[in-house]
Amino acid sequence: MSESVWDLVVGHDEQVAALREAVASDRVTHAWLFAGPPGIGKLHTARVFAAALNCPAGGDGTCERCRRILRGVHPDVHLIVPEGDFLLVEEVRAVREEASRSRHEAPTAVFVLDEADRMTEAAANALLKVLEEPPANVVFVLVARSAEALVGTVPSRARTVPFVSLSLAELTAALAAELDLRPEQAAWAAAAGRGRLARARALLSDEAARTRRSSVLDLLGRLGSDQPSDALAAAGTVVALADEVVAAVRVRQEGELAELDEAFGTGRGTGALRKRLEVRHRRELRRARFDAIREALADLLGAYRDIALLGTLGAKAEPTTVPLVHPDKAATTQRLATQVDPAAAVRAAGALEEADRRLTIGAAPQLTLEAAFLSVQAALRGPSVPIRRLAIRR
Repeated sequence: MSESVWDLVVGHDEQVAALREAVASDRVTHAWLFAGPPGIGKLHTARVFAAALNCPAGGDGTCERCRRILRGVHPDVHLIVPEGDFLLVEEVRAVREEASRSRHEAPTAVFVLDEADRMTEAAANALLKVLEEPPANVVFVLVARSAEALVGTVPSRARTVPFVSLSLAELTAALAAELDLRPEQAAWAAAAGRGRLARARALLSDEAARTRRSSVLDLLGRLGSDQPSDALAAAGTVVALADEVVAAVRVRQEGELAELDEAFGTGRGTGALRKRLEVRHRRELRRARFDAIREALADLLGAYRDIALLGTLGAKAEPTTVPLVHPDKAATTQRLATQVDPAAAVRAAGALEEADRRLTIGAAPQLTLEAAFLSVQAALRGPSVPIRRLAIRR
């Protein structure tokens, strides 16, 4: 059991020290910017920060308030994520309105704006107004890739805390210590999770996540065929796996609603709380599907990276000594490396990277996957075929 809520953050010692000192000295500014690559723990750190600000026991991480904040079901700690492709002005205005209301039980309301770099210019201007004249006892945490990715002068109104990716060695050691794992287990998860803590934890603790990953990597055979129907079927498989993730999230959300009813009842005054949670749930479902599809693309991209690496090293390569993304699939990737030219594997990975880029700007997932997988097949047979026209969600 952690002695402090801060112990729940893996790595990022300098960042934790700065936040912890601000809370302990009661010098918490009203706006913070957590900037760094995706998937390295910024959002989790923001929740820990919110718990430390509001814990009646001084940040022990075990009290009921801390537990609800860390699970994302506390009425005074708000997570705002883009509902569509951008964070719109209407969403930021809703944040401003909510920030002006009284607290339910916590001394400090915390608003965490995930992917704040997806704010439109109008949304950024609306946020500036509230950052320039912040309500009392309200803290905003903006989570973004970088300060430069944010619109306008928003970064100048916040204290920036830069985050950097953990090395595989750091992540392996942290996972081994946190979950009491054998070094080889932790090393596998760190590599298969592509250095992302949340992904590594999921692979270690969630059998369904491991099964989905295996199902995705099994698609390498279909993508290596010369039948377009195999590429289209592979795209359908990825979408179906993403739908499984959505179904699991729905089950968890039902539990969160039940927990809210248990904690605050269903009487007068709780309707707004429930509505806000339902809105967050709708956004979360869309994001869960989006993230699951991108995870599948990243797993396949890592496999083609392994194939290219082993193909470059040649027949004398010993997979156990090569830093592979998928070390547990070394036998498969080594066999494919004897059949695929390394340059072709790199072109295939490039097609997947392009698909991922297009997903982030609103391309339709099914069509994007179908076009990408057809392009992968073409890349493996010869010159790559660019993805030309995709349906963009309006």
